[in-house]
Amino acid sequence: MQVATDAEVVKWLAENEWNHGIRADGTALYYADSGADCFELKFPETPLRITHFARVASMLGISEESLFYGALLWITLSTIGSPQLEKSGWKLVEKMRQGYGENRPLQTASGHFFRDDELVDLTAFLVPCFVYGWDAYVVPNARNDFFLRISHDEYWVVVARTKETYDKLFSKLKGLNPKESPGMRGRFCRPANT
Repeated sequence: MQVATDAEVVKWLAENEWNHGIRADGTALYYADSGADCFELKFPETPLRITHFARVASMLGISEESLFYGALLWITLSTIGSPQLEKSGWKLVEKMRQGYGENRPLQTASGHFFRDDELVDLTAFLVPCFVYGWDAYVVPNARNDFFLRISHDEYWVVVARTKETYDKLFSKLKGLNPKESPGMRGRFCRPANT
């Protein structure tokens, strides 16, 4: 895993837009494609479900671990108003990062690039995002035409570039009760012709 600053993440997204189509507006990611759409899922309700949701989020778009080609996890908000509680989350993530030789605080460098052999690592880093209610994006490296947004408002969103990808992922996540989200479309789907 490599860690990056917000500026480095935005630069990487811009340099690779040709591959994934994702655009950045500050720390807000979106698609400008006319077929882009998104759906919303609720946060996990129990601790055991958190690990399941983190695994589902890590493997979305693939059927087995060998098909994982790496991903970006960008934690865009880890301060949600209760430093006394958040500090344990920061410490947890910072200690995990030290295993990769990274000593900068989470607030200094909040982007995480995972290699194709680090699926379990991505899953482990997603757990605190759900536990502490941090805002984060997951962008798969392979051309999957989607990204995920985890929100501190206790929902997560799957943003698909095409209707085909939307339908496939919506169907795959039926067991988690996804719901169409017209309100999220304006945030994550901004067709250039509007």
